[in-house]
Amino acid sequence: MKMEGSKLINNEAKKIVNLKHLSKEERIEFINSFDRIFCDCDGVIWHTSQSPIPDTGKAIEYLRSIGKDVVFVTNNSIRVIEDQLLKLKGNHINATKEQVIHPAQSVADYLKEIEFEGLIYCIASGPFKSTLRSAGFEITDGPNRMLDETIQDLAVNIFCNDPVKAVVIDVDFNLSVAKLMRAHRYLKNPNCLFLGGAADLIIPLGSKDIIGPGPFINVVEQSTKRKAIVLGKPGEALGDFLKRRCNVKDPKRVLFIGDMLASDVKFGHMSGFQTLVVLTGGTTRDDLFRELPEDETPDFYIDSIADLYNFI
Repeated sequence: MKMEGSKLINNEAKKIVNLKHLSKEERIEFINSFDRIFCDCDGVIWHTSQSPIPDTGKAIEYLRSIGKDVVFVTNNSIRVIEDQLLKLKGNHINATKEQVIHPAQSVADYLKEIEFEGLIYCIASGPFKSTLRSAGFEITDGPNRMLDETIQDLAVNIFCNDPVKAVVIDVDFNLSVAKLMRAHRYLKNPNCLFLGGAADLIIPLGSKDIIGPGPFINVVEQSTKRKAIVLGKPGEALGDFLKRRCNVKDPKRVLFIGDMLASDVKFGHMSGFQTLVVLTGGTTRDDLFRELPEDETPDFYIDSIADLYNFI
């Protein structure tokens, strides 16, 4: 094993370092290689089934006690930030609203940064839309019913004259082709903003998984030949937002902890962060040693974030 920049490099399979195999000196070197932690929640702090992962709170408080700043970065937009804070508290972790990065809030903060004014067409969950409305934005959505299988009914619902100036796509359990068609029509206006929230390809639900919002964002990107500004994982715009929000001067001094290779690890790499994957969520040990794209290969792994308690 050798040091390359601020990263420990293992010359064995895929260069992924198992933190539990480090010597005390190597553990100290690892801990000293970062100042800030961006940490996922589902699959890391608690299981995707919402049951707690033992001792995650102890690990977070330990990391804070040795001088690490911890910010939580979730893609779960069907739970508002206040609910996220209560969930963290239930896992013995105290956090402020500013310490939770949430797709809907990130979209709202971005729109405020650019001084956006106008109507937003939003394909997302109720809590997501509620967050935007609470931030002072005007939202339209729909169609929210099954359409007749006629061109006439389709046209009435997708060729709308609403003065929409931004389209936002996130998780919507009632997503329909008509909604995507309507988004496509609004985005034919080059002055209409195109924003994405969470962009996961898949969402793990216990031992099963479902399609995430990422593929649907991709559909509209392909149909409109436009790229969304993605303010959830894995979005480049989210990385830029985090660096501004948290005053990150050197991305290599940040450790991103997550449980998903295609969302968390990919996001960490595209942002220039060090990446640590835990095996309590959407990634198994076998996943780590199959063929993986370079940008989905973590720098480090550990069974659980709880194993970082009293790490040195």
